[in-house]
Amino acid sequence: MDTLKRIMVGLDLTEMDEQLMKYAAFLCSVSNVEQVDFIHTEKSLDIPQEIIADLPAKSAGKALEQVIAQKVNVYFGQLPHVQVSVQVVEGTPVKEMLHHAKVSQVDLILVGRKLRLKGSGVLAQRILRSGHVSVLFVPENSEPRLERIILSLDFSDYSMMALERLLDSTLLKTGVELICLHVYEVPSGYITMGESYAAFDERMKGFAKEKFEQVVQRFPKLAGRTSLKLVRQENDQDIGGLIVLEAKRERANMLVIGAKGKSAAALFVLGSVTEKVVRHDNDVPLLVFKNKNEGIGFLDALLGNI
Repeated sequence: MDTLKRIMVGLDLTEMDEQLMKYAAFLCSVSNVEQVDFIHTEKSLDIPQEIIADLPAKSAGKALEQVIAQKVNVYFGQLPHVQVSVQVVEGTPVKEMLHHAKVSQVDLILVGRKLRLKGSGVLAQRILRSGHVSVLFVPENSEPRLERIILSLDFSDYSMMALERLLDSTLLKTGVELICLHVYEVPSGYITMGESYAAFDERMKGFAKEKFEQVVQRFPKLAGRTSLKLVRQENDQDIGGLIVLEAKRERANMLVIGAKGKSAAALFVLGSVTEKVVRHDNDVPLLVFKNKNEGIGFLDALLGNI
């Protein structure tokens, strides 16, 4: 089952929009995406009548949609198999995007990851914290390529969910290398076990290799097309920074992680690893898979309180 059929792209009428359009078109060219929804939200689309009295009758929203559609066509004109829609809506960006994602059953939201361009990036992180919508952060300086993917694998249910969703998409086409990155830590209590640090380190690596072999057996599609990379986390190292550093060292074109959703009682809270990876990653496209069946109460609460 393909888990990547419909995507949504959030636009803000800045230079970042062109990068998102270009990356979305690239994503469609290497996968089986069928529908792309471009959405831009304005707080108000009302323009005083005296200002536009001598202009052709046309709503501000429709005018903006035409401008955006012309730009989108530059990248999607050669992709006739992909249906494209452009919407300009009035309201709060996060609420409108999440509402559209829910109603249209969007599989993935593309948002910009700004470093030097104008904008704080708060919207992107709030979208991520929605609870159940998968998000792809596209850095402003990233090149649309997909030759090597790094997946953060800690063998938890959420990282296994991310792996399964990735395999069920069509992103892992022939020629795309998948590296499963496992960050481990030698527990401080190793001394009580009567072994040296080096010996217990080898024990931890052996355990991870055994778990990885079980994963390969569980997902036959992985056979012959993936590898395990083990990285030891020292006491003073930030795991998010470590994951991002290894993705850069491997020259990954995409970093994939799985994140848990939260209940309505835990608004705007994510797992620490996801939060730290997002904080450190400004260069590598970051795909955060969420469980669609989790956090529905959170989303409903969010839509009702923004």
